[in-house]
Amino acid sequence: MKIGVFTDAHYCHSEILCYTRRPSLSLKKIREAMEDFCKNGVELCICLGDLTDHGAEDTKESVAGCFFEALELIRSYGIPFILVPGNHDYLMLNASELEAAGVQIPPYTVSFGGFRFIALDGNYRSDGRRFDEAGVLWNDSNLPESQCEFLKEALEESTEPAIVLIHENLDPTVEGQHIVKNAEEIRRIISDKAKMVLQGHYHKGSEWEHCNVPYITIPAMCEGEGNSYRIIEL
Repeated sequence: MKIGVFTDAHYCHSEILCYTRRPSLSLKKIREAMEDFCKNGVELCICLGDLTDHGAEDTKESVAGCFFEALELIRSYGIPFILVPGNHDYLMLNASELEAAGVQIPPYTVSFGGFRFIALDGNYRSDGRRFDEAGVLWNDSNLPESQCEFLKEALEESTEPAIVLIHENLDPTVEGQHIVKNAEEIRRIISDKAKMVLQGHYHKGSEWEHCNVPYITIPAMCEGEGNSYRIIEL
């Protein structure tokens, strides 16, 4: 089975953010990715978070408009789609608004094509409050204990190869502020029980292996004028 994966589109109307990001180009990049996914027979599309962003002049309404525009474009291609929320998705939209748009809030599992996809939400502060409720601190990412237990049970109960999906980073090879605070605990839970871990957040991208499990960080779509996405054959 082929899956198409992209992350960190940061789509909004701002032309430049953080010096290197080109958010206004991301809708075109998403279209390019989706067309390539269709051309190559991708059966499942995954966005690993930060579908939207906002600049100084963006309002909640304009960000919501960009979010729905991107979702409508992705869904128009008819490929089953999973969006794992990122920290920027919680800046202007709360969980209820995401759910109203048809986005399932992790943790949850989805069986597809003989694989079990386990979606996690690391957008929680150290005090246990989710970003949409407490305010986003992009460098204070934590997976609540309830989700750690969910992950443990999902891995133990799955009869299918497991793919773990999360926006923030679990491997220690990326710049430290991007790593989930309790990542070491999560890696112990995963151990050798998953086929793959897919992540976003760290815009440069990275690949690392632990207990024979590849931890793949997809480079950010929004960076520069080029495009970034991957087709992975499982």
